[in-house]
Amino acid sequence: MQRRLTTEIYAASVVAVPPIALNADLSVNVAANAAIIRHIESGGINILLYGGNANLYHYGLADYQAAMEAIIAVARPDTHLITSIGPDFGKAMAQARMVRDLGFKNVMLLPMQFPADSTGVANGVRRLAEVLGDGLVLYLKRENYVDPDELARLVAEKAVCFVKYAVERRDAADDAYLDAVLAAIGTDMIASGMGETPIHDHIGVRKLTTYTSGAVCIAPATSLELLALYKAGRNADAHALSRPFLAFEKVRAQSGGLQVLHDGIRLSGIADTGPLMPMISNLPTGKLAPVQAVVDALNEAEAACRQRIAARA
Repeated sequence: MQRRLTTEIYAASVVAVPPIALNADLSVNVAANAAIIRHIESGGINILLYGGNANLYHYGLADYQAAMEAIIAVARPDTHLITSIGPDFGKAMAQARMVRDLGFKNVMLLPMQFPADSTGVANGVRRLAEVLGDGLVLYLKRENYVDPDELARLVAEKAVCFVKYAVERRDAADDAYLDAVLAAIGTDMIASGMGETPIHDHIGVRKLTTYTSGAVCIAPATSLELLALYKAGRNADAHALSRPFLAFEKVRAQSGGLQVLHDGIRLSGIADTGPLMPMISNLPTGKLAPVQAVVDALNEAEAACRQRIAARA
């Protein structure tokens, strides 16, 4: 039975953002998804968020329900699941009723790029929260997506229970919008939402509660160690440990975040993820070599981390 995530639960784990493995006919590959989840859980990660990396933007309602039912069936009872709805209001409303009936207590609203404005998004969030009976995780993906004062009202109304912040910057330290969001709602209710690239600032300096990651699906124990180092103030050690993650994120930025993670899971040997749900395509063969290189580095880091854990046991 799923339960609402608290700040304390978020703070204790990196949030894994896995892909969804599919068969050739685009049906859900239950065994492959189970293998991915088991690998993540084996590294100590107990929060899984299905959203952008799972390409849920392009799932029809029947496909979406089948995928969520499969994930619920294979996750451990103590693994916390977050699903995503939307991004458009009509689809989100239909999915909200669906996930409520499936027992999800943690639901994220995917970001709508166009057409959307701050007041309209806030009104949509309120209506969705009413259907769900719980507040949503709000995904801030672009500048002023929701005005910070409006966000504070949504939090006070319990229409928003957590925030994933993923507005990309050339320099993560120079972010007036994030500063305004933190001034409005504090650090406890917000996760850095762009993988490892900004976490030296977001976790090490600004002290956000946690971060979301795709690479954690390959190197879960190492990701948990990385979070612990930043939480302990050992920023230099954390930055050194983050190098293979940063290299992986660089390749994702060059060749496509969803595509590199989806195919990278397969190249890692964890599970055959199969095709991506259109409108996203798998990487061509000519682009796989750089992905294999950074995946191999993550696998090496994970093996070394698990050896350190075993030595301490």
